[in-house]
Amino acid sequence: MNALILATDILEKLILGVLFGLSVWSVSIMVDRYRLFKHELNREIFINFQSQLIQIKDKSQLIKLAAAEVFIHRVFKKALEQSSDSDTFERALSGVLKNERVQFEKGLAVLATLGANAPFIGLFGTVLGIIRAFAYLGTQSGSSAVMSGVSQALYATALGLLVAIPAVVANNYFSFRWRQSLQMCEAIRDEVMARQIVSVK
Repeated sequence: MNALILATDILEKLILGVLFGLSVWSVSIMVDRYRLFKHELNREIFINFQSQLIQIKDKSQLIKLAAAEVFIHRVFKKALEQSSDSDTFERALSGVLKNERVQFEKGLAVLATLGANAPFIGLFGTVLGIIRAFAYLGTQSGSSAVMSGVSQALYATALGLLVAIPAVVANNYFSFRWRQSLQMCEAIRDEVMARQIVSVK
């Protein structure tokens, strides 16, 4: 019985350590994505870029406009350099966006996985803690030891939720920002194609 108590205690502490490590990993991803999204996907940059399109008459002017090293400028500059007319421009832009997507979605799969599975890891720790608490009962260690075991077991569930909830919220937020940026990029693309700027030599 003592061996069971020792084994469950070690496993539960290991799970708590894993959850703590996952929480640090999750926070580091959130901070990294927040900095990237704040710099690259700033809504004001999209609005300014779209407002300046009014003065653009041809492809060369549009390439000069897309001079900054941020998402919307970089995407349009690369697409324009790879295209010669509206059809090739649309395909080039689609290809550039697919490449950019890899950069911006980096780490989001981890957040989604943590959000879905961290509570179960915590629950496993709680189950082990409850097993240990019942083992205390078997050794007649007293009610205080049992209650302490149950209390410690619940920490795993709490920590699992503490990891999962922010991860889910962050993943949803960053996914929304990325979709919103794609929509704005497509709106600017449609305006460029409607005005036939790419076709003008």
